[in-house]
Amino acid sequence: MKRVAKVLAVLVLIGLCAFSCVIGPLGQKQVVQPHIQMAAEMVPIGPVKVPNTLIGLLLADLVLIGLFLAGTRHIRAGRPEALVPRGLQNLVEAIYEFLANFLRGILGERAEKMLPLLITFFLFILVANWIELFPGFDTVGVIEEAREGVEGHAVRTVGPLIFLTNEEGEYTLVPFLRAANTDLNVPLALALISVFMTQVYGVQTLGWGYFSRFINIKALTSGGFMGLMNFLVGLLETLSEFTKIISFGFRLFGNIFAGMVLLLVISSLVPFVAPVVFYILELFVGAVQALVFMMLTAAFTAVATAGHGEHH
Repeated sequence: MKRVAKVLAVLVLIGLCAFSCVIGPLGQKQVVQPHIQMAAEMVPIGPVKVPNTLIGLLLADLVLIGLFLAGTRHIRAGRPEALVPRGLQNLVEAIYEFLANFLRGILGERAEKMLPLLITFFLFILVANWIELFPGFDTVGVIEEAREGVEGHAVRTVGPLIFLTNEEGEYTLVPFLRAANTDLNVPLALALISVFMTQVYGVQTLGWGYFSRFINIKALTSGGFMGLMNFLVGLLETLSEFTKIISFGFRLFGNIFAGMVLLLVISSLVPFVAPVVFYILELFVGAVQALVFMMLTAAFTAVATAGHGEHH
C-alpha cells in the first residue's frame, strides 16, 4: 500500500510539472521579467535610503532571536516546565545538541570554547538563506522610474496597489526585501569574522608563538636552507589566510545569488507549479552552504589550535 501511495505521489508530481510546462507560456504574458543586479537596491525609508539586503539581514536576526527567546523563556525564568522540554524549547535544545555533538567530533575538547561562534554562523546563514523563500522577497517593493539601461514596464493600479505589467513603460520595481547573502558585503564580513576568530583562538591556545607559523624569523636566521624553506612556507601560510576570506565570501555569495536568479527566472518562464521544485532545491542549497561555512571554520580552527606535534 505504501509503495502504491509513493508511485501515485510521483505520478501526480510529474503530471503537475508537465501541466505547468504546457500552460506556463500562457502565464508569461502576465509575469514581469525581473530586473537582476548584483549590487543591493536602495530602498527609501523616510528621508534616507538603505540597502534592501540590510533589511533582509535584520529580519533574519529578528527571526533567529525571537525563536531562541521564545524557546528558552522557561529556562531563563527558572520554571519547572524547563525540566521537561516541549514545543520550541525542545526544538532549540535538539538543534543545539545536534550541532554541538557534531562539532565536538571535529574539534574534541577545544569545541566548548568555539561552539557559540560556530553554531551562530550556521544558524544565521541558514535563516538568512531560507528566509528568501518567503513570499514578498524580491517581488514587493517601491515602483520607481527606470534608470538608464534598465528595462522599464507599464503600471496597472488595482485599488491602493500598483503592479508592473509586461507592457513596455518607464517604471521598475525596487524590492523591499532581498536575501542578505546575495550582497557580497555580508559573506565577506562573515568570512573576515571567521578568519579573525581563527587567529584569536590560535593565540589563546598556543600563545603569541602561534604567529611563528607565519613569520618564522628564528628559522630564517639559524636554520640554513631548511630554515629558509620554513620561512617561505610561513609566507605561503600568511597568503592562504587572506585567500580563505575570498574563498569563504565568494562561495557563499555565488551560491545564494545564483539561487535567487534561478528562482526569479524560472518563476517568470514557467510561473505554475514548476518553481516549487526549485524552492525545494534552494532549501537544500541554503542548508548545505550554512553547514559548509561552519565546517570549514571548525576545520581551520582545529588546524590553527593544534600544537606542533599534532601537525606532524
